[in-house]
Amino acid sequence: MNALGVRLLATGLLQAVRFVLGVLCGGAPTTVGTRPAPAASRTEPTLTVVICAYTLDRWEQLLDAVHSVQRQHQPADEIVLVVDHCPQLARRAECALSGVRVLPNAEARGLSGGRNTGVGAAGGDIVAFLDDDAAADPDWTARLLAAYHDPRVLGVGGLVRPLWETGRPAWFPREFDWVVGCSYQGLPEHRAPVRNFIGANMSFRRAEVVAAGGFRTDLGRIGTRPLGCEETELCLRVAARNPDGKLLYEPAAAVRHHVPGARTTRAYFRARCYAEGLSKAAVARHAGTGPALASERTYLRHTLPAAVADGLRPGGEAPPRTVPALVTGVGATVLGYAVGRLRRPVERTRAQAALHTLAVLALPTALLLWGLSLRAVDLGAMRDLGLVQVLPVIYWTGLVLLGIGFCAALADRRTRAWQHAGYVLALITFLHATPLALYPELRYSWAWKHVAVTDVLLDTGTLPTAAGRLSIYAHWPGFFWLNDLFVSHIGLKSPGSYASWFPLLINAALVVPLLALYRSFTRSRRLVWGGAFLFFSCSWVGQDYFSPQAFAFLLYVCVIAAVVHRLPRPGRPRPGRPPLGWAVLVLLAIVTIVVSHPLTPVMLIGSLLLLSLPRRNRRVALPVLLVSLTLTLAWDLTAARPFLEANLNDLITGLTTPESNAGSGLLGLTGATSGQVMVAWADRILSAVVFALAALAVLVRPSLRRTALPWLAVAPLPWAVANSYGGEMIFRVYLFALPATAFGAAALLLPPLLTASRGRGLRRALRRARAAAVPVVLVALFGALSLAYFGKENVNYFTTSETSAAKWLATHAPEGSLIVGASDNFPYAYHDYEYHDRLWLSEAAPGDQWQVRRDPAAELHVLTGAGPPRPVYLILNRAQEAQVTATGALPPGTLAHLRSALAHRSDYPVIHRTADAVVYRILPERTPGGS
Repeated sequence: MNALGVRLLATGLLQAVRFVLGVLCGGAPTTVGTRPAPAASRTEPTLTVVICAYTLDRWEQLLDAVHSVQRQHQPADEIVLVVDHCPQLARRAECALSGVRVLPNAEARGLSGGRNTGVGAAGGDIVAFLDDDAAADPDWTARLLAAYHDPRVLGVGGLVRPLWETGRPAWFPREFDWVVGCSYQGLPEHRAPVRNFIGANMSFRRAEVVAAGGFRTDLGRIGTRPLGCEETELCLRVAARNPDGKLLYEPAAAVRHHVPGARTTRAYFRARCYAEGLSKAAVARHAGTGPALASERTYLRHTLPAAVADGLRPGGEAPPRTVPALVTGVGATVLGYAVGRLRRPVERTRAQAALHTLAVLALPTALLLWGLSLRAVDLGAMRDLGLVQVLPVIYWTGLVLLGIGFCAALADRRTRAWQHAGYVLALITFLHATPLALYPELRYSWAWKHVAVTDVLLDTGTLPTAAGRLSIYAHWPGFFWLNDLFVSHIGLKSPGSYASWFPLLINAALVVPLLALYRSFTRSRRLVWGGAFLFFSCSWVGQDYFSPQAFAFLLYVCVIAAVVHRLPRPGRPRPGRPPLGWAVLVLLAIVTIVVSHPLTPVMLIGSLLLLSLPRRNRRVALPVLLVSLTLTLAWDLTAARPFLEANLNDLITGLTTPESNAGSGLLGLTGATSGQVMVAWADRILSAVVFALAALAVLVRPSLRRTALPWLAVAPLPWAVANSYGGEMIFRVYLFALPATAFGAAALLLPPLLTASRGRGLRRALRRARAAAVPVVLVALFGALSLAYFGKENVNYFTTSETSAAKWLATHAPEGSLIVGASDNFPYAYHDYEYHDRLWLSEAAPGDQWQVRRDPAAELHVLTGAGPPRPVYLILNRAQEAQVTATGALPPGTLAHLRSALAHRSDYPVIHRTADAVVYRILPERTPGGS
């Protein structure tokens, strides 16, 4: 961890202590001012000056450059001279220049390769670049380093004065001094942020240059070729990686740049302007026309018109002879830009064309394969691994092609946002529209349960508070209220008509707040979409069915995205009062979360609490935290109070057994089949990998530590030891951390775009290996996700005949009946749940389960015979057997033995049978001596 990271971490911990002390003392969180350390105690960053030289012809100027650095008032820690493929110059410099490290250019020939070599060899925190024909003022290094006391400063550039060998030509406009590599009229006259620096006098934090991938070797000067803009392109990349940082222009840090007579001719002026246009076109191809031409638009709109007017005005400062040069320079530059935009780099044409073709064609091809794969799926062949066993090869081929195509789209700069969106939505389709397209009935028993709860609300206008385990819904009814309102308004009879679509719709809706959240972390479009794609590649928990938790999680991400978007960022104005519309929407989302689900408000409060620890965030996060806490407490102490009081003992027990809570859901695979053990390990390994990648990203990418990402990633973790939540808490913790951890993993995995060859040998091989590893990692994640998400579908899937039998029972069982099943894994299990009692053998005591296995008929009479006489029904279906077999919820062979024992019993008549289900009527126990 670098010094900046340590300082930020220490500040965060200090603010946490202050916040807690303020709360414990009963007042508002206090802020205590700290006195800045005296200047003498600051640790100055170390400085390496890099000078690149090409030829012996400029030996005298090179000596002036080196000596000017050696005579600085604040000496550099080291001076590195990189010689660009000129052995004679290297030998002479080693003999003549003491105290200077002389290195050959180890990368591609040219200024960019030389600078990359210098950066790689530099030992200083700051790397300053000086041309071999420039000489620095004595206070140059001191002026540069002074600006780096601000940790937000990523780089500092200085003034470049022209030193004319033959005098400035009268026709040469000062606005075009960039032609000879010098500062031009129109740059700021005092310290100010700028888009890019002039290469003869610039400096950067070395870590930022390395992280950005260095200078592009397909841009810039090689020998006498008058191209440039490699500095501009690097500055754009550095700024894009650090949206909160800034690049400063410091005119007080000045150098004198030698301008030979050969560069004062009109022919050179025109050629250099034309080459500048070519260079701008190349930068626009790599960075986009917006960033590449932002400063040029201001230059054309303000600086040049003012210069022309000054040249035409009698008595103006600029001589009239500069006006033709101004017009010629603009024309040559525009012409060069137009030619450059039409021209493609020859050495990259085939590779880029192949990448672009793959990015464009992979998406529709993958979707076509997905559609074809659904035509011949034998759902009846599903066994222990669910859909993984029955989906055809072309499905998996399409999924792999989708991942590879998305990687190509990220690497292709011509990919548009709608194409990225297409890939993300296609991944959601592959995962969540496949069961929708294949299954004839609503998937997953809990979705049927929530449909039943909504139906009760539709029929009676209220939810029963004395309904066993389902009474919780009467205390958090928000989700069901909204569905009741929607169904009534649309004119439907039940939410069952659209519940099957819920996983597809809820995941598609999640894309919007995820993108908003990730855009608060970075300006990089490829990182934003990469994070979204990785989120859905790792979202195996399966909490996206028709349920309050899925709906509340969507609102949770919306609230977090809205808050993080308004958090202050270094170098930006302090956020003012939030817009009324923003506040109203956030308030409505929080209210809906609080009344819909008991766990999500707790997770929201934890995340907002950590976001409020840094003092800079409190203006935004603290009010939202207080509102969330107040609303949650108000609801829990009023509407939800009866439920909390009835379950208070369980809540207290959960708080006092953190070790069992942490292991709940991770252990307990005893009795599960080998396939389900494999599924369980797949989801556990996938979860661990995502957390590990995110943690590593925070360690190696300092820019992430300056965002809200670390707080959001760790906020859910304490709840893993607070309560087991029925064995699901550890998985809910993973789900609520996933929006942050998925982006962290994407930030680590996605390398810089390899649009040019930068570096040789090991470094270049490592960059290529990293780029090649991304599709491999993504395909591996797909494999683990498919196993974790589809591996339980034999349990979640219901056939038409199962649904038909369950519906028959639901419509024929009179009020007050007792419904018995091996488990609740069948449709309509909770239909009219307020009127019937239920008994699930999988939840019986272990002794009772073994008695059912030993003597089914007798034990069923024991379990169902208590109380007044009432109708008793037993339903057994395919999905129940799949569930108790896969999980080991009943002793092996229990259901087969049960069916065999009841086959010819007159007190267990079969009253309804379909291909996959059977319904028995349990009559009173026969008298002794009966057959």
